[in-house]
Amino acid sequence: MGDEQWQRPDDDAGAPGAPAAGGPVPPPVTGWGAAPAGPGGVPGPARPQTPRPGIVPLRPLGLGEIWDGAFRAFRQNPKVMVGLSAIVVVATSLVSLVASVVTTRDTLGLLDRLQAAPADVGADEVFSVVQRSLPLLGLSLVLQLVAVQVLNGMLITSVSRAVLGRTVGFGELWRICRPRILPLVGLSLVVSLASLLVGVVTLAPGIVLLVVSESGTGIGLGVAAVLLGALAWVVGAAYLWVKWSLATPAMLLEQLGVGASLGRSFRLTRRSFWRLFGIQLLTAAVVYAVVAAVGFPFSLVGGVVSAAVGDPSSTAGVAAQQSIATLGSMVGSIVAYPFLASVTALLYVDLRMRREGLDVELHRAAQR
Repeated sequence: MGDEQWQRPDDDAGAPGAPAAGGPVPPPVTGWGAAPAGPGGVPGPARPQTPRPGIVPLRPLGLGEIWDGAFRAFRQNPKVMVGLSAIVVVATSLVSLVASVVTTRDTLGLLDRLQAAPADVGADEVFSVVQRSLPLLGLSLVLQLVAVQVLNGMLITSVSRAVLGRTVGFGELWRICRPRILPLVGLSLVVSLASLLVGVVTLAPGIVLLVVSESGTGIGLGVAAVLLGALAWVVGAAYLWVKWSLATPAMLLEQLGVGASLGRSFRLTRRSFWRLFGIQLLTAAVVYAVVAAVGFPFSLVGGVVSAAVGDPSSTAGVAAQQSIATLGSMVGSIVAYPFLASVTALLYVDLRMRREGLDVELHRAAQR
């Protein structure tokens, strides 16, 4: 099945699904049929006949229908939704685990030395720990961001098929998404760097003021500026998060580049900011609460095992605690990522059905 039904309608075209001038008028296919005639030819009550070939009805969706569709996507294609997520989560978690163990071990060792003999710890030793830790943490973070972005793209493609009641296997999914891997990586880097740039711009004045201030008043103003900058960073990052949240489905389903995908998402979310923000924030809060609940027992067990091994700050103790905690995080993330990707895909479908009559095209595609 091709992706032509996902293509954006031309700006100079008529209303989605409108007949050509002088042509026959097609029957309504958007789901709400005409009311049946009652006694005397008076129309009776209308009956909803919304088509539902797949995981959601082909009409504008509510929050409950979006969440229900996300769960249905799991049940319809569990091998891809869960299996693909497991592959990516395990790979990235192992890299993050190594970085976390090395960093935590070195940091705890340095703190122990500072407590025992602070005079013997020089700046060179502190700098050496930072020099080893930051590249490892940065590499694992970038790898995780890129891998999760690629995973989201592939899962969104699977969900787009599920909307039409169709499933896609690993091989076909890879064939579809392989040409878009590099653009997805670029999209992930652009979004991450943009959020980081917002933080630099908003925090820089306060940090500069703290550095150059010598009096208590100047330091107080610097602290206040940093706090205001942090608040501005949160607001700016949240704004970009919502406005660019549909860039990934736009890139995969409409075959757009990085810049075009960001612009498409920005325009598509116009006049729907607060609705999208509420749905996405509530979804993220529920999902991460579940992930935290799943991971909490693993963290407790990890602490007990670490204490049983011996010195918790030793390599063995740190590795034991971090490994068990990472296992709990992996279990939760394997379910969390597909659900979040499904919600993103269905929000994209919902907005396009509201704005562009995508339900008409999807209904036609489902009948082929």
